Amino acid sequence: AAPAQPASLPMGPVQLGPHWFDPERGELRGQDGTQRLTGGEAALLTALARRAGEVLTREEIAAALGTPEAGERAIDVQVTRLRRKIEPDPREPRFLQTIRHRGYVLRPGA
Repeated sequence: AAPAQPASLPMGPVQLGPHWFDPERGELRGQDGTQRLTGGEAALLTALARRAGEVLTREEIAAALGTPEAGERAIDVQVTRLRRKIEPDPREPRFLQTIRHRGYVLRPGA
């Protein structure tokens, strides 16, 4: 596996089905135009995209969001909100998947 990119390096757009996420702008582009993600959503998606295909624990996600004290519920809420924007069916996620008892993984090519 390729080493994870340091958070300081710029990162190009990531395709999630019909959507493109631009981490530099915090925007999600798709057939319905461009929608701005909240700061938390953009930070979450960027953290997951930098390590696409790898499971991130809730602790790693909280650290990436700059909120190491964030509880599991707060992270789950962010994931749910993000799924509503990127998933064709948020109840059956293809791109942002839960790995039970471990964390979350982003699978851009799913």
